[in-house]
Amino acid sequence: MKNKVRRISTDLADRLSKWEQVDAITILESEEADLISPYFFISLDVYYKGEIPDIEIRQTVFSDAGAFESSSYGKKDRFFIEDIPVRIEFKNLDRINTILEMKPGDVGAFRASGTYMFYRLLNGKVLVQKNLWLDQIKQKLQQLPDEFWNMLGSTSAATMEHYLIDLQSAVMEQDEYFYLIALGGFMKTLCSLVFTINHAFEPSRRNIAGKLKKLNTLPEHFMGRFESLISRDDEMTPERKADVAELLAKTVIPFVRMDY
Repeated sequence: MKNKVRRISTDLADRLSKWEQVDAITILESEEADLISPYFFISLDVYYKGEIPDIEIRQTVFSDAGAFESSSYGKKDRFFIEDIPVRIEFKNLDRINTILEMKPGDVGAFRASGTYMFYRLLNGKVLVQKNLWLDQIKQKLQQLPDEFWNMLGSTSAATMEHYLIDLQSAVMEQDEYFYLIALGGFMKTLCSLVFTINHAFEPSRRNIAGKLKKLNTLPEHFMGRFESLISRDDEMTPERKADVAELLAKTVIPFVRMDY
């Protein structure tokens, strides 16, 4: 099975590398040991300059693919090759270079997926590399200044506090829908903040819970409180979870340099 995945990945990368716009292609190897896990898929990142071919041309390149679909709001293609799910994300070099400069107006780039884009850049296995851009970016990612992490941390902390207020308000109003939305937002930004405190990039959300406990810097009792928020214990009522969320926030904030 692993040989099949390697063969398919290499073949797809070879097809894509023929486009002159493509600078590098990486694969983020799945951390799932079981290749028949519903979590498993081949994940390729295609780093390009200028503009990539449109959807119709891309679908022609993958003419042997099944169930081809492309995101209407981003450059992402999904399909099956020999019953193996494949996801390809096309990422513009200039946009990544701009984000790395980390000016105050650029922090919004991290709100949706945190620093996962940098995790993929740093940890992706290289399949195609035409120039030195990828090597240079990886070097920059390993030497990010404190200012980068401080700006990211203060922004994440502010967002986390907003979600906490929403969570507490939803509990008071007994609004079950908004409670779930606020709790999910709080958990997402809390995790982003803890990785930022550790100057570490976030992995896929499928793997965050397992990697949190391995971080070097965690507030006292952090993992126990964190796990109580994701548990299905009937004794953990929304009120109690809101109290635990507040405790978590209070223990994390002292690790953040607040610049907002």
